[in-house]
Amino acid sequence: MTDLPRIAIEAIRAKVTEQSYDRGVDYYHASAVESVTLRGNQLFAAVQGSEWEPYGVVVTFTADDFTAYCTCPYDWGGYCKHVVAVLLTVDDDDPTIPVASKPPVAELVAGLDAPDLRALVQRLIETCPTVMDTVDEFCGVESI
Repeated sequence: MTDLPRIAIEAIRAKVTEQSYDRGVDYYHASAVESVTLRGNQLFAAVQGSEWEPYGVVVTFTADDFTAYCTCPYDWGGYCKHVVAVLLTVDDDDPTIPVASKPPVAELVAGLDAPDLRALVQRLIETCPTVMDTVDEFCGVESI
């Protein structure tokens, strides 16, 4: 198994509400985490939730902390239950799903030239139109 960063339960609980933690534990026990990939200091995971498509979770680890993002609409303070479920899954000594290890994104795109990078961004926008919002923000385009 890949060497995964270990996050103490107390560190997880400090960044979530009690309800999110409890529901994340339920998701963990229900094996809602479908896949986990480690890319450098980031975990990318798919977690089955209330929608047809799984939610995407990204956890970025620093030397002594972590930040996370989930595609679910949760917005009530702290991280959501999907993030909790992912962190508990990778902290498990005997995980029910294997954790894949792949190169970090920066390493993957390092050899691409400008036309290839433009083509990649265009393909991302075509497959996930909300990426355009991120491109606008990154390029300083103001929203209406």
